[in-house]
Amino acid sequence: MTQCANEREWPGEGINWKAPENLETIRIETPRLVIRLYAVEDAAEMFDSVDSCREYLSEWMDWVTHYERVENATEYIVKNMIGVRKLAETREIGVGIYDRETGNHVGGIGFHGLKLETAAAEFGYWIRQDLAGRGYASEASKAWITFMLRPQAEGGMGMARVRAYCSSDNPGSRRVLEKLGMPLEVVQRQDYFVKGFGLTSRIGFGLMKDEWGFDRQLAHENTPATRL
Repeated sequence: MTQCANEREWPGEGINWKAPENLETIRIETPRLVIRLYAVEDAAEMFDSVDSCREYLSEWMDWVTHYERVENATEYIVKNMIGVRKLAETREIGVGIYDRETGNHVGGIGFHGLKLETAAAEFGYWIRQDLAGRGYASEASKAWITFMLRPQAEGGMGMARVRAYCSSDNPGSRRVLEKLGMPLEVVQRQDYFVKGFGLTSRIGFGLMKDEWGFDRQLAHENTPATRL
């Protein structure tokens, strides 16, 4: 008997989290960015962003291989537009990151693996290669985590916990999560295969709502760097 209880679904049990209404209107503004749900007319620009740095993204993200044509981006966007209305079924949301001044597409962010019984989900992000190194991933992640953890009565998702995973050999992504103050919780040695790279270790970070400073948009200073 080695299966953990949280590897199963328990409908109506635990926290029994329910999605807020009007997720179709998601719009989060930061000093430099706008994070919003994609519209169908965004498909061409989104596809161009992926296509412009396909090799760069595909080193760590296998979903890139599914974007061969603009139609693939359109399918993704439509799926998300429907999915936000049925979040209890889809368990994921993907939104676009845009430059607040120019309106140009910067990358994407979202969450998946939503667990209703624990009110927890895994978030992830990507930034165009030509815009990397400008702090956009950190800026967008701060705002997105705040949105995920903020109470629904205050316009957030009302979740209890966020988690994120990356390869130990992907220093850029690891650095973003560490800058947010997310504690390292899991190290799975040589348990993550990356095509073109090989075996690598999978590392996981996790944060509870009461560990997040909503005003600073960072983990509280007394949050441990690791739980290991």
